[in-house]
Amino acid sequence: MNEKNELKKDLDVFALFFLLTGIFAIVGSLFTWGGGWLFSQSDLLKSLIPLADLIVTGPISIVSAFGIWNEKRWGIYLAMMCSGIYIFGSALVYIMLVWRGSPYPPELFIPPIFGMAFSALFFVKVLESDKNRGSTLS
Repeated sequence: MNEKNELKKDLDVFALFFLLTGIFAIVGSLFTWGGGWLFSQSDLLKSLIPLADLIVTGPISIVSAFGIWNEKRWGIYLAMMCSGIYIFGSALVYIMLVWRGSPYPPELFIPPIFGMAFSALFFVKVLESDKNRGSTLS
């Protein structure tokens, strides 16, 4: 029983991070991550990733957080999907940084590390609990 309580606590922390990441994704995308108001951008390429954050990443992150808090299996599945999006988005940022060359601004270099690390930890925790118990949630 203690292991189940520990897993629930861990999932609650992950759910909080998914919720906060979803809120930050929506708010940040509305301002094109510091590039100005999203809907006043004339360059479509500058607004594609923020639009994806607004339409896909933010809402999925928020919904997955509530699914995890309510102990629903679909919350775990959405969180796994979201983690994949975080890894993909982080890879895109690093590709863009390498493409542009130095200097590498810390506000673009550091957040993807969080996205990749958070996603990796979430996958490890969920897969480990499935392996040890046969199921993440009852």
